[in-house]
Parts: sequence; C-alpha cells; structure tokens
Amino acid sequence: MKSFSIIAVLTLFIFACGPGNNENTTESKDKITLLSDKIASDSTNPRLYFDRANAYYQKSMFDKAYFDMAKVMAIDSLNPEYMMLYSDLSFRMNKVKASRDVLLKVREINPNNYEAAFKLAEIFLYTNNQDLSLKYLDTVLQKDARNTKALLMKGFNLKEKHDTTAAVNAFRDAINIDPKFYEAQMQLGVIMYAQKNKLCTEYFNNALQIKPNSEEAMYGLALWYQDHSDYNKAIQLYTDILQINPKNKDAYFNLGYIHHEYLKVYHEAIKYYSKAIDVDPNYSQAYYNRGMCYEYLGNVPAAKDDYNKALQLRHNNYPPAQEGIERLSRQLK
Repeated sequence: MKSFSIIAVLTLFIFACGPGNNENTTESKDKITLLSDKIASDSTNPRLYFDRANAYYQKSMFDKAYFDMAKVMAIDSLNPEYMMLYSDLSFRMNKVKASRDVLLKVREINPNNYEAAFKLAEIFLYTNNQDLSLKYLDTVLQKDARNTKALLMKGFNLKEKHDTTAAVNAFRDAINIDPKFYEAQMQLGVIMYAQKNKLCTEYFNNALQIKPNSEEAMYGLALWYQDHSDYNKAIQLYTDILQINPKNKDAYFNLGYIHHEYLKVYHEAIKYYSKAIDVDPNYSQAYYNRGMCYEYLGNVPAAKDDYNKALQLRHNNYPPAQEGIERLSRQLK
C-alpha cells in the first residue's frame, strides 16, 4: 500500500507572499518601462530600483528583481524596508544565509520588527534549526498570541522535534482561533492518522469543508477507510481524486492495491497499476505489484517482464522482484 505523507512544511507563508501588490501584468509592464526611463536619468536613486524590483516581483521575474535589489543595497544597506525585500529575494534565489543575515541586521536596527522575526523563524525551520525557530516564534507570539501562522509553524517545529503532544496543542490552538485554517486541520489529520486515531477523519473532513477539492484530504480519508476495510468508501474517494487530477499515480496505485490484495480481482488491479505506470514510467513498485497479479493469473512472461523492469529501476537492488524472477524461472523448468 502506498502510505500517506505530507511534507512537514506545507508552505513558507511570508516568503510565498511577496510584496502586497495586486497589479496586473500589463500595469506591471508599464510601470517597469516608466521606472526604467526614470532610472536612466537618475541612476543613483535607490527608491527607483526598489520600486522596479517590486514590479519585477509581481511578474515573478525574481532574478531581475534580485539584481535591482543588489543595486539598492549597494546604495543604502540600512533601510529596513529595502532589507526586507532583499532578504525575501535572496531566499528565493537560494541564498539562504544571505537572507538570514539581512534579517538579523533588521532585528538589530529594530528589535520590534516582528515580520523579520517571523521570517527568521521560517528560515531556521527550513534549515532544521527548530530551537532557534521556536525562539523567534515565541517573540512573535508574545506580541500576538492569536497569530495562527506562527502557531502553525510552532507546530511544525515541535513535530520535527518529535514532541507530538505539544505539536497537536499548537495546531489545535490555531484552529480554535480560526476553524477554517486548512493547513492546521490537515496537520492534525496526518498526526491522528499516524496514531491510528479515528479523529483523523474529522480533521480531514474539516479540511474538505474548507477546500472541497483537496486531494491530500481525500487521500488521507481514503487511506483510513482502506486500512479499516471500508473498501467502497476508499474506492470512491480515490476515484474522486482522479476526477480532480487524472495524473495522481498514488490514487491509481492504491486502487490497484485494493483490487489486488483485498478483493483478489487481479484483472482490475492490473488496469489500475498500468494507469499508475502510464503516469510514472519509473514507478517500480507498480511494476512489481502488477507482476504479482500477472503471476497469480498464470501469465508468466508478463510477470517476468514486470519483475525485471522493477529490478532494473531499483538498480538490481529489489529483493522481492529478484525472488519473483527466480520463482518464475523454477516454474519454467
């Protein structure tokens, strides 16, 4: 069975947002042209470069935005407004240390800059320094105990530190403040699922109330039902996922697994494993499982081909596939 997992950090909130500007593409282009003309006649004005960097940011032209902000910082490296955008762009350009160092400088200049504290917490979570991340989150939460994003990130940190009870409390604090906080509902669902606690279904259903087309929430529910022998509900949920995303290879795989392992309907299982392979031709586990179905049906050549393909994809390090090949070879003697 394909297990359920969600990356610990679903999103980096502040760095995912960027400048608060909703200009459309045409307006951004016109603004860039206008600013470029102004820069041509006033090339030492940091505000012009800063404004153009923001315009580039709106168009997701991060390399050009970063280039402009590098010029800004060369002219004025101690303006917190400039420093915050430069840090954001540095992070996006994978210059994580530079991003961190600028934020630390912002905090030196203004210890009450809580946005910088939050971004530092993100960076330290991203770099697996949970203790420092929690330190900066405490700063943010002391200022605003109802900051749900900070509570969510606190939960991520505690989860990474394997303090599951404290993580659950942080996520629950977040949804007590905002019951429609999707990410916190999902994290609680994932934790409850891992603990084999039926409460996971409540949290996954809450997530679906917030995002009706959430593949991950449907997948979590489907796995719970699959684990607890409610195959009809699991099949329906995997089917719903595939209506939303026909490229979800794990939904195909688990449909194959249900028909193969539990219902013993091997032809149907082969159909789903084949669809998973169509989506991902390197899906070694799907080849191996399909090979088992062929073997059960007595189709030795097809089974052997699939076992060989699975073995090849795992660089000849897939003992079950090797055993399958040897088993088939004995049958042919």
